[in-house]
Amino acid sequence: MYKDFRHYCQTFTPKTGELWAWAGAGGVRIVSLFTQEAAPSHGAKPGKAMIENMNHCLKALFKLVESEKVKSLALPRLATGVGGLDWKEVKPLIEKHLGHLSIPVYVYATYQPGVQAKEG
Repeated sequence: MYKDFRHYCQTFTPKTGELWAWAGAGGVRIVSLFTQEAAPSHGAKPGKAMIENMNHCLKALFKLVESEKVKSLALPRLATGVGGLDWKEVKPLIEKHLGHLSIPVYVYATYQPGVQAKEG
C-alpha cells in the first residue's frame, strides 16, 4: 500500500481536500484524506490541517462510500494528531457529513494500547 500511495503522490500531486483510495484483498478499502496543506518543498513537512480541507475530504468520502456501496466505515480522530486540529471541531464535521449514511460508521476516538476497539 505504501508504495502505491507514494507512486500516486509523485505521479498526480494530490490537492488538499481530495482523497485517495486503496483496494486490498477481500474488498478492504483504505482511504487517505488530504486534510493538510502540501509541503512547501521536497523533503519538507506538510502544513497543518484546515477545517475547509476537512469539509471537502468528508464530502468526497461520503460520495465514495455511496458510489462504491461501502458496507461500513471506520475512522480514527481525523486530522487531530499531526494535522493539529481540535477534536471538538472535527467530530461535529464527521457527524454533519457522514452521520446520515445508511451504514455503520465507527469513530475510534480513544486509542488504548493492547485493547481491541468495541464496535457498536
